[in-house]
Amino acid sequence: MADVVLRNVTKVYPPGVVAVNDLSLEVRDREFMVLVGPSGCGKSTTLRMIAGLEPVTAGEIFIADRQVNDVAPKDRDLAMVFQNYALYPHMSVYGNMAFGLQFRGVSRAEIDRRVREAADILGIRHLLDRKPRALSGGERQRVAVGRAIVRQPQAFLFDEPLSNLDAKMRVQMRAELSKLHGRLAATMIYVTHDQVEAMTMGHRIAVMKNGVIQQVAEPLDLYEHPANRFVAEFIGSPPMNLIEGRIESAGGGFFFTDGRFRVEMPLARRDRIAPHTGKPVIFGIRPEHLCEPATGADLAGPLAPVTARVELIEPMGAEQFMYLRLNDTTLIARLDSHIRAEVNEIRTLYMEMNQAHLFDAATGQAIF
Repeated sequence: MADVVLRNVTKVYPPGVVAVNDLSLEVRDREFMVLVGPSGCGKSTTLRMIAGLEPVTAGEIFIADRQVNDVAPKDRDLAMVFQNYALYPHMSVYGNMAFGLQFRGVSRAEIDRRVREAADILGIRHLLDRKPRALSGGERQRVAVGRAIVRQPQAFLFDEPLSNLDAKMRVQMRAELSKLHGRLAATMIYVTHDQVEAMTMGHRIAVMKNGVIQQVAEPLDLYEHPANRFVAEFIGSPPMNLIEGRIESAGGGFFFTDGRFRVEMPLARRDRIAPHTGKPVIFGIRPEHLCEPATGADLAGPLAPVTARVELIEPMGAEQFMYLRLNDTTLIARLDSHIRAEVNEIRTLYMEMNQAHLFDAATGQAIF
């Protein structure tokens, strides 16, 4: 296996469309790295440049310390799994998995050993004689992964491989891919627009927007300490609640206000807040950090009440999402399903202020 390093990589399509802009990223040996972002952010283009399927406009790409900008895709020793699986319909599962090795002149005995070993890992040995048309979506996806495994490459590249599966199968297959990574101890780079996939699978996650990496971090660090407003909104389901306003100073303390709603900020954050006094900022709080007064009384740290009208309640089984209207802003609270509420009632919840976030309104960058 090998590390993969991108240094100041840029991709420009005619007539001057910048798909990836000065991107630098180091994927460590045996790491599961996820590139995540909305459609059109440049994540698949980045993956295709690593694979050699797209030429690099500027910058350098290294695989195992070898610069590969001018190396043909077949000589980069990578295996790529596509969204559409790209199986040969006239070949059996065995033939699809063996074809790449046959093309490279690997011995028949070695091909058979690798194919059957990969089939055992993926639980598809009983499917080896079938054609792709006789397989389910999940089975086809396993075959595509198996075809990559038999290559024994330096790194695996996955381009939204679960997008064509139904919700239940996606959950199952992302668990299977995570276990496969642990078994193979392989370097894997995985592209997805689904932040749940990113959070559950990646050792580290690179969040992209408009061809630029916004933040690279481990999942929990990304969730708890977003670098900017975009990451805060994109990572998390439901997303972080955000309220636009400004910082005021009064009585030795600092307050966030949007003109009608006012809340005191934690004193422990005063050094970071003080330079933004009188300036426009964005206050953020995650849905799980809005709680009922009864449970809020048991929580450590400062609590701030917020009173709003209930707009909608979404039962989710063990929990519920409560949508509340606060002036011109909708807040979402993640609450225990046993808490009862009615639409249009006035409800008071408590915000855990030690869990609050603040962003500069002009730049979007995190203040804390």
